[in-house]
Amino acid sequence: MGYAALDAIDDAIDATKGFLLPFDRGTWLRLAVIMFFVTGGGGVLNNAGNAGQFAGNGDPGTAPGAGAGTVMPDIAFGAVAIAVVGFAVLFALLLLFASPIMEFVFVESLFEREVHVRRYFSRNVGNGLRLLGFQIAVVLAAGVFVVGLFLVGLLVAGGLDNIAASLGLLVLAFPLTVLLVIAIGIVNGFTTVFVVPIMLAEDRGLLSAWRRLWSSITSHLAEYLVYLVVSVLLGIGVGIVGSIVMLFALALAAIPFGLVAFGVYTFAAFSTAAIAVYAVLGLGFLVVALLVGGLVQAPLQSFLRYYAMLVLGGIDADLDPIPEIREGLRADDAMQ
Repeated sequence: MGYAALDAIDDAIDATKGFLLPFDRGTWLRLAVIMFFVTGGGGVLNNAGNAGQFAGNGDPGTAPGAGAGTVMPDIAFGAVAIAVVGFAVLFALLLLFASPIMEFVFVESLFEREVHVRRYFSRNVGNGLRLLGFQIAVVLAAGVFVVGLFLVGLLVAGGLDNIAASLGLLVLAFPLTVLLVIAIGIVNGFTTVFVVPIMLAEDRGLLSAWRRLWSSITSHLAEYLVYLVVSVLLGIGVGIVGSIVMLFALALAAIPFGLVAFGVYTFAAFSTAAIAVYAVLGLGFLVVALLVGGLVQAPLQSFLRYYAMLVLGGIDADLDPIPEIREGLRADDAMQ
């Protein structure tokens, strides 16, 4: 008998096709919104930042038609800077609190094969806050452990006055920190792909669902280790495919924005009106980029989540969060 992590790949592809096809515009657009929170924008924000740096390579002091009147006053610049910082803080808080809830919205959409953002969001606020609290607690616990271990080591070594011992502790702390980061990633990853579906399928709290999963892990350790390896490889492959598709799509989307920006620059350079147009164009491209990123990530992330849930049910039938979908896949295979 093979490992569930190896047997579930084809079924995950079929489950993803059944979820996303035939194409429905509303379903895909709602999934794109969910993907923004689940994947943190899918890396699009970093690409947009790089594009912004490229666009800022011009020299306004030597641009034709630019004069002293185009320089923004210090007070106005300060106000804009404060507004940008305030928006960034609010945006980060929105991601922090909404993303865990959207994890449940996404998984419930996969369960039901229907996407309803507001309905699923409203009934999973409590679950999302529990997930957020757990994630924060894991990071804090790891940080306290590292700091505590370092302080104990300093006391044993004779304090900060012992420079050699302090440097030695720092050297030892680095690999320990790397191991802890990996452990945190595994814990949070298993929480997202296994515990969240268990919570929804069995209407359990987070710790109760983790106890259920831990019992399965200790009973089928080899199965979960194989899943861990295969999921990393799949994640790398999915990341490469997603990056290639997204960069190609963004390059196509950037053409009309670039043409308009070039036309504005030709006639107005960096005048006040031109800067306003550039800002609108930049905001418009950011919205398009986020939409493209969400649309690209929708099938990829759906595949990874279905894969994890199918593996979970393949390892332990009592924990299967999508038995109806599994039965449907088996029926389809039998008919072929």
